Formats: sequence, C-alpha cells, structure tokens
Amino acid sequence: MICKALDHHQKDLEFAKHKLPDAMSRALDNIGRVYAQIGQFSQAIDWEKKIPLVRGGLEKTWLFHEIGWCYLELNRHEEARDCGVRSVAAADEIADEKWQINANVLVAQSELKLGNFESCVSHFERALTLAQLQEDDSAMNVIQKVPSLLSYSFPFAIFIVPFKFNFLLLTFIFLLSGP
Repeated sequence: MICKALDHHQKDLEFAKHKLPDAMSRALDNIGRVYAQIGQFSQAIDWEKKIPLVRGGLEKTWLFHEIGWCYLELNRHEEARDCGVRSVAAADEIADEKWQINANVLVAQSELKLGNFESCVSHFERALTLAQLQEDDSAMNVIQKVPSLLSYSFPFAIFIVPFKFNFLLLTFIFLLSGP
C-alpha cells in the first residue's frame, strides 16, 4: 500500500515538473511525509527541494522542523540544529506558539547531541515557558521528562535543580567510576 502511495506521489511529481509549482510542492510534501512515516529519513530529506516553493510562514515553520527532525534521526546534528533554528525563526515570525515549542525542542535536542549544553537548556527552557503560557500539559510533561531521559544517554550523572519558571537547570557532574 505504501509502495502504491509512493508511486502515485512520484507520478504527481513528474507531472508537476512541467512548470506546476503548486503540484510540485504538494508532491514533494506527500513523498517526504511517506518516507518519514516509514523511517526512510535520507529519502525524506528530499523535502529540501520544496523550500523555494514555500509560500507561507506556517508551511515554512513546519517544513524546516520536519527536515530537521529527519536530520536528527540520521545523527546529522548540525544540520538538524540549523533547520531547527530556521523553524524557530519562522514560528517567531508568525507568532505560532505551538510551533515555537516544537522548534525549540528540536534545537535543544540537536544542541544536546552536539554537546552545547547551555544552548540546550536555554531552548528547553523557552519551550517549557511557552508550554506553560499555553497551559499545554502534554508538552510540559514531555519537556519535564527530558532530564531523566538524558541520564540514560550519557555516561555521567545529571542532577536536577529547580530553576526560575519551575524549569530544570541541568548540572552536569562527571562520575569517577571504574569499568
């Protein structure tokens, strides 16, 4: 079924290449979504061809977020961060708080993987503040679980200290433990 969907979207893209920018944008969108849903992130990154076709701020915000997420899944953290930063800028431009949350979380995750802990905390803090302003309990719960998830990802302990706005300041302390 997914193969048929991809075939259909590929044909749509071929037709669209004949000077039909809206059809081309739609086809690239559909193909990228299908590849992302089935975990083929390298192919999904072809969404980048859609960037020049983007018309609105919301579409730009979403597209940069999705491309960044694909890069994050591929462990291409710098590209993920760069797309996340572009998604944050687009979300800020249209004042879409939901996408500001999503984009800041993407940047925070990327910065964490790059070892940029201060920037990571800053972006998680901004995402949490926005979630609190929106009274988005599900987003707040996910963001507040991050420190416990991090302790499984790194060979050092992460201690949690209450911080301004009830956020969590991550303090990194290396453990001196033997093998």
